[in-house]
Amino acid sequence: MNTMKLMKIYFIAALIAVLMSCGSGYEFWDISKFNMDNNALEDKEEIKLIYTSQGPDYNQDLEYYIHYIVVSQKTGDTVNVLTTGIHGITKNDGDKIFIFFNKDNLMTKLAHMDTDHLTEPRELKELEKTEMKKITKVARDPEFDYVADNNYPTIIGTIGTTVINFDLP
Repeated sequence: MNTMKLMKIYFIAALIAVLMSCGSGYEFWDISKFNMDNNALEDKEEIKLIYTSQGPDYNQDLEYYIHYIVVSQKTGDTVNVLTTGIHGITKNDGDKIFIFFNKDNLMTKLAHMDTDHLTEPRELKELEKTEMKKITKVARDPEFDYVADNNYPTIIGTIGTTVINFDLP
């Protein structure tokens, strides 16, 4: 087996170990720690997960970002992604292909807001003009700082499993 394949297997094994961990010692980094780059990934770009910080709770109040480390399937680049939720990602998803949605994508705007108060389709249409809540904290599990503390470019967005195309009224 060549070295690249062996490294890939170790990477996937590390991802699965991280996803299975249930650390409760969460702390937070300030967002300024990250090397922000709004062009690190393209909207709807395919990615694979390497790491997720998860978080101490479900983050319903959008108090912090959850930190993912992903690999672009287009360029092979490693990128940090900051988002507000886990969005259905489980510990068995280590080798699955996901889709990155940038901060201007409707999917991200929905994920970064309290949708309990949306009652009419026209409110969704107005969402395209809505600014996201400013969040300054990023969840971290210090047990995994050896992976999470890096200088990769960082982008804010959402991670999903499929692209949905629909027209708003």
